[in-house]
Amino acid sequence: MFLNLLLKRKQFIKYVISGTLNTAITLIVYNILIKIDINYITSNITAYSLGIINGFICNTLWVFKSNGNISTSFVKFIIVNSISLILSTIILIFLVNILHFNKILSQLMSTAITGVFNYILNKLWTFS
Repeated sequence: MFLNLLLKRKQFIKYVISGTLNTAITLIVYNILIKIDINYITSNITAYSLGIINGFICNTLWVFKSNGNISTSFVKFIIVNSISLILSTIILIFLVNILHFNKILSQLMSTAITGVFNYILNKLWTFS
């Protein structure tokens, strides 16, 4: 029982590390695109897409150590992350356009919120 709990925490810690790397990639690309005056929605979609690629590699090989069908896992991963991207974009629009928050802070907040959503769906569905 204790070993299972420890392993679950270990997996979550790996997910957090992988997610931090994905977030760093996303934030760096997003900031660069914002600085060169690309629309913040376009910047978010582009940056998020690059994070998705890194996330799939990290989650497949390191976090969940998937032994399943890579094609099936990839399709599920894209579905989960597409839903997450839509949710992230809605949150971003709300924070920037309605609450008038800073674009970069808003993107960070939307990423944190959708990260929990991603972990749960990827653990229970994508890589199960």
